[in-house]
Amino acid sequence: MELVALRITIGRKFNGKQMQNDYPDFNSLPGSVRDNMDWSCYIDQFTKWQYDKKSGFGEGDSYNPDMTKQFGIFCVPEPFATAALAAFPDTVEQLSEADLQTFYDDRVHDGDPEIRYDADTLGGLRARYGTIPVVKKQIVEFFTDTTEAQSDTRIAEFEVLLGRSLTAKERAKADKLIEMEPSDCRAINPDHPSPGIRKNKDRRYVDFKSRKGFTIASIA
Repeated sequence: MELVALRITIGRKFNGKQMQNDYPDFNSLPGSVRDNMDWSCYIDQFTKWQYDKKSGFGEGDSYNPDMTKQFGIFCVPEPFATAALAAFPDTVEQLSEADLQTFYDDRVHDGDPEIRYDADTLGGLRARYGTIPVVKKQIVEFFTDTTEAQSDTRIAEFEVLLGRSLTAKERAKADKLIEMEPSDCRAINPDHPSPGIRKNKDRRYVDFKSRKGFTIASIA
């Protein structure tokens, strides 16, 4: 899926007695470029809104010193992007992928956790095993499916791959992994989709892009 990255300048306006965000009127674009959908539903099919969390509407910095405005980004197919750039040149601009990545990582998701923890799953594992070994992906993947009878052999193999002997603490974690059921080992592997300890695949742009399956195009 090829998309174009757009940065939108969002203002504020009164609607009756209430102050609301002032977006460009994307519904005024031809229905053919938004599949005859409301624009907000149309863009949600792709990357959805990513709002600047460090500036705008009362907060300013070097990136956006105008505290009356906020930036947001979304990525859409080229027909929508082309029409939006032509219709709203003062509030819609195209971003390079490098600028998109910087905005995503540093301004939208900078405060997000790298790892997500499922309390119910981890509570069950603690009840079952007493402790949960906090281990690196490399070691948890290596020892998943290892039986107690294979323990010494597998640890020796791992030490060869590692290029050194395991410390006492690392050996204890390996022993704990070998004690655990394979499905429980997978639950503490941050890169496995099982609930438990999971890498936040939306924290970094490269992971988000891979999960969504899109590439960024540029309109000349």
